[in-house]
Amino acid sequence: MAPMDRHWAEAVAAACNPIFEAADVGFERQLLYADEEHTQVDALLWEADPRRFAHRYPDSGIVETYGDQQWPDVRCIDYWVYVDHANGRCRLSVEGWNLPELYLDLHGNGGRDGAHIADTFARILAIPSPRV
Repeated sequence: MAPMDRHWAEAVAAACNPIFEAADVGFERQLLYADEEHTQVDALLWEADPRRFAHRYPDSGIVETYGDQQWPDVRCIDYWVYVDHANGRCRLSVEGWNLPELYLDLHGNGGRDGAHIADTFARILAIPSPRV
């Protein structure tokens, strides 16, 4: 399997970014690396504006998840892709709808992996899915 490096992450992001843009809740992306040389991607993170997210997805239960005390201080709504290099898979962790974490097998091909990850995020966010 090819390494899940910066090039892999850029291909995954290229597949996922249109989904997050279509959600129109201010998602911004970050890459987190497992090493200082940035040769191994540890995670990808998209963060949404909480107020826009709650307005766009009132059925997500996001406000109720945080409760009246915490909600005013929430700075972002997180959509994570954690890369498990040893097992060749990733774990998706999302906020809203009280969903369990999801696991997807990876192939080391950023375009192929990105399409499957984007399709999963599209289904969660009710965005027309890209072709897998």
